[in-house]
Amino acid sequence: MTSPQTATDDSPVPDFTALLRLDGKVFIVLGAGQGIGRQTAHALAQAGATVVCVGRRAAPTQAVADEIGGIALTGDAMVRADMQRIADQALQRFGHIDGLVDTLGMPRIKPLAEFDDADWQWQFDTSLKHVFLSTQIVAPLIGQSGGGAMVFVSSTAGVAVTSNRAAYGASKAALQQFVKAAAFEYGNVGVRINAVAPGLVSTPRVRGNLSEAMMRAAGTRYPLGQIGTPAQIASVILFLAGGLSAHVNGQTVYAEGGMAARSAIYDLSSAEPPEPPAAA
Repeated sequence: MTSPQTATDDSPVPDFTALLRLDGKVFIVLGAGQGIGRQTAHALAQAGATVVCVGRRAAPTQAVADEIGGIALTGDAMVRADMQRIADQALQRFGHIDGLVDTLGMPRIKPLAEFDDADWQWQFDTSLKHVFLSTQIVAPLIGQSGGGAMVFVSSTAGVAVTSNRAAYGASKAALQQFVKAAAFEYGNVGVRINAVAPGLVSTPRVRGNLSEAMMRAAGTRYPLGQIGTPAQIASVILFLAGGLSAHVNGQTVYAEGGMAARSAIYDLSSAEPPEPPAAA
């Protein structure tokens, strides 16, 4: 740090660009095989981190690890034994764990009236169980390593209603509350815990379910004129993972192009006001 002398402020000025670097850090990325997870693995690696790529499917997970010079571990983060093994293997290999990014989750899309108990349990497990297990198992190891960051991927569905996603929205709202509470529990050992909430993102899964025309049409509803990309979400994750966000904790950062701020009457704002009713 340098200390420029001015008449009003001589506090040290950090090297802000250096705060983006993650040299010597070890990060675990859950769901690294595609989409936001793959882009996040690249982002962390470009910033200097060693990345442990984790996924249930060996081939795509290994492919991403090869792309970035990381290592691949196969396992199901919703199974305690697998999550414990992943953490143990990373710690044994590198001697420390400095961060974790969890990109897992997907919605079960259908009316709430059609949900049965199994559907409900599946949705909450798919959104939250891995968050609980990775925090409980990995956060203490990050603390023992000197502190670091955990970042989870939520969704604007946690605060905004989307059709046929009532259970998904409830589970993502729960994730955001979990992040707030966990940040208090693990802050005293130097572990920051945050989330990023995207809107619609052109991941491989989304592209497999929506046509290009549908995604372009959705983009017209966004102030920026387009839906998000996995790389744009990974950029926010990179910020939350490093020193530039050193005083950000327990937060959910909305990376959704401004769509969540849209009023229901936005499109009516430029319309001519209706004629007053005729006098009786």
